[in-house]
Parts: sequence; structure tokens; C-alpha cells
Amino acid sequence: MVIQIKIDNNRGRFFIEKDGLQIAELDFKVDDNILNAYHTGVRPEFEGQGIAGRLFDKMVEYAREKGYKVNPSCPYIHAKFRRNPGEFGDLWTS
Repeated sequence: MVIQIKIDNNRGRFFIEKDGLQIAELDFKVDDNILNAYHTGVRPEFEGQGIAGRLFDKMVEYAREKGYKVNPSCPYIHAKFRRNPGEFGDLWTS
């Protein structure tokens, strides 16, 4: 499964499709070099396969490449940041 990205103005989405159906997404908005990651979702039949984690990793990679700080307003992303402050402290903005 390939992670794709769609950007429209200052909003974006990392997503995965399978057989033409979007099965997972991570939505974000960028303002003033702050990436607000506000939603992560995986279709129920694909949960538990590490897909949200792959989207998260792609978002982190993208934020670092672009020099963005991250506002983890999505509960899933916030929890990942809190569990690994040493790994993501360079990105986290409050």
C-alpha cells in the first residue's frame, strides 16, 4: 500500500487507497510553518494493521523535510508524541 499526498492551498491529506477505495487518511493544515495534524482515520476493516502508524511516520518525515513544527491536535497523533517526546520533541509545538 502506497501512501499518497494531496495538497490544496494550505490543507493536505496523506492517504492510502486499496482497489480504488480510500482506506485511511491523515488530514492537516499548515499555517505559519506549523502543521496542524487534526485527523487520522482508518476504515474499521483495516484497523490493527499499523496503517495509522505508517501515515503518522509519513507526516513526521514530511514535517521535517519542510521545516514545520507540528501541532498534534488529533488525539492519536498527540498520544504518539506524548509517548515518544525524545523522538518528536524537535517537531512538537504547543
